[in-house]
Amino acid sequence: MNSKSVISLILCFIYILILSTESSGQVTEVKYMVKFNESTELYDCYVVIIAGSATTTQHRTQMSSQYSVVVPTGSIVTLPQTYLPLQNNQNYGGTVPSLWSLANQILHPAVQPNSDFYGIAPSLVPASHYNNITAGDTLKLFSLSIEVPQGGCKSSIRLFQNGIDPPAAAPGMGGGDFSNGFTIGSPIQRYKGNFNGWIPADGVLNQADSGFGSLRKAVFCARENEYILVEDSLSGKTIQLLSPILIDKNINVVRSPNQEFNIVAPIAGSAFVILQNKSLYIKNLNLLAPHNSISQSRIFTNNGKLTVHNVDIIDPKLGQGAGSSITNLGELIYEGSNTISD
Repeated sequence: MNSKSVISLILCFIYILILSTESSGQVTEVKYMVKFNESTELYDCYVVIIAGSATTTQHRTQMSSQYSVVVPTGSIVTLPQTYLPLQNNQNYGGTVPSLWSLANQILHPAVQPNSDFYGIAPSLVPASHYNNITAGDTLKLFSLSIEVPQGGCKSSIRLFQNGIDPPAAAPGMGGGDFSNGFTIGSPIQRYKGNFNGWIPADGVLNQADSGFGSLRKAVFCARENEYILVEDSLSGKTIQLLSPILIDKNINVVRSPNQEFNIVAPIAGSAFVILQNKSLYIKNLNLLAPHNSISQSRIFTNNGKLTVHNVDIIDPKLGQGAGSSITNLGELIYEGSNTISD
């Protein structure tokens, strides 16, 4: 038998072995997901089993993988806690989590200067194993601590998107491949994409007109249809706006019904300007026009869709023939109990 025949037989044997492995029970498809944990204030990172199962020692063995996240540039990222798989868990007796570590990082590359890239990988020594796995399982692998700089948005924290985010050859990536990947039980790739988890919106943390923790910053950072929450620590406090807040997306601003919170419109212009085909849902807030304002639409200029729910508007110029509290050129919806008074 010549060498080519030997090689052909070896390749055939490997192929048959792979087919045998697949047919005997193996995880075949997974996705990644990140959720913010309000109790720990950490970002929990999961693998979700979409298809297949694993019960044998071989099939439960963690193999080479990468779990990559994209964060606002300047963020501080650490990995304080790991959970799965477990070291020396061949016979289900493992108690020590495998070590995941920040293996790769590229900061503000030229191709995407507003982002930092982090690749997290598991240690393969000693060998680590999951307990029995079935389709539908959601397994927490590790937790990340991510401190976003004052100029960044929490909403920008996300998983790397294979085929969309910059490849290794892109300017500034330094040849680093941050593609997500997951293998278990064999070298065959099982990763098939990402699920939307839950990353919190930037909340309203202070009374500032702009900057970190302000309402204006929270609106700027908000994603489509997101809820912006006013923190309970601001109960009884007032935000004095220096210029209108532009609503160029569909967002919601809400406050606890048992607390009181005031927004004072700027001297010139509206508190909120809602663009066409955009919407603002605002709930449990007090909106005040300044005493010396005579401008048109002192509280709202609505060119899209405005929903007010349990909102009290106080306008000292109400009924004085100087401007208006609300200019509505779109759809205006009242829910709950709303008042307008001087």
